[in-house]
Amino acid sequence: MVLLCLLTTIAARAEPLDLADSDPVRLFSTHSEQREAGLKHRLTPWLTAGGVAQLEWHHDKSGFGSGHSSRSDAKRSASVELNATATPWSSAKGELVLKYETDTDRLEVDEAVAALEHDAWELAFGRQYLPFGVYFSHFASAPLLDFGETHDVAATLAYDFEDRVDLSASVYRGQGRRMGNSGSDNDWTLAMAIWLNESASLGISYLSDLADADSDLLGDTSHRYQRRVRGLSGYMLWTSDNFEVSAEFVGATRSFRELEDDRNQPIAWNLEFANFLDARFDWALRLEGSNELDDEPQLRYGVSASFRVGRHGSLTFDYLHSRFNHNFASTGNDNFLGDDDRFAAQVSLAF
Repeated sequence: MVLLCLLTTIAARAEPLDLADSDPVRLFSTHSEQREAGLKHRLTPWLTAGGVAQLEWHHDKSGFGSGHSSRSDAKRSASVELNATATPWSSAKGELVLKYETDTDRLEVDEAVAALEHDAWELAFGRQYLPFGVYFSHFASAPLLDFGETHDVAATLAYDFEDRVDLSASVYRGQGRRMGNSGSDNDWTLAMAIWLNESASLGISYLSDLADADSDLLGDTSHRYQRRVRGLSGYMLWTSDNFEVSAEFVGATRSFRELEDDRNQPIAWNLEFANFLDARFDWALRLEGSNELDDEPQLRYGVSASFRVGRHGSLTFDYLHSRFNHNFASTGNDNFLGDDDRFAAQVSLAF
């Protein structure tokens, strides 16, 4: 906490960048946007820093499959993220993201990357989010498909062809390992994104080992497996000044032998429509679902609204309704969920 206070004080006393270099704070829709969130302050000619604090609350009212009982559950959490970008030379860049969450009560290094750039090429090394999935979302509640989100210490080589095609490949050593192997295996990702025009893009990505995902799919077996299960993800995006439509899926290419038969090949998908009415207000619709994703709904849909106050704050409200497969999602004591209504709120403050 001392480090958090120190960095926050430095950022407050630093010289803010021009408005053109700092976007108004809004609910970021990808991890790339999250890393760049906050008001950028110039600490030195080659070092900038910023941060975002978030308060989140959600209330779930769940109905059980019997239809005769229900339960209510509320949760509050907070987080602070500090990011710094160093560009000591035109071809070199370093990025550091520190994150504190009340859920874990720990200050962690979320990302720490050093990169070299030359023309259309970039080579980055460090703790980073791997190029597997994008996880678009305009809601305070994360989409179901973020079970595939993976970040680790990796080396990533990326190539940008005329701002139309982005290619990237990563190598890393993940947490998953074959049974009988005392060390972790060498893993990799491949990703490609194509901009068809200024408004439309699509992409696909491949992960060599879905057991490496942050969701700990094989946590009960200490991330050990009999065979590797690859991950596949794809998306389509259409955007304009006032609208955005995204479609994305993440899934396993075959079954995990270590998991139960009805939940050993998880897949999830997400469709979102967002309407940006003006610089202060936007709203979004979501339709998403999953299959064989442990304790998650088969179908979920809802609406979200976000309000912004200048460049320093935003407030987001969600409502989501979930439906579960029969006898699939359990709360213990043989209580199986039938449906769920979630009300969520998130306050974001940039500094």
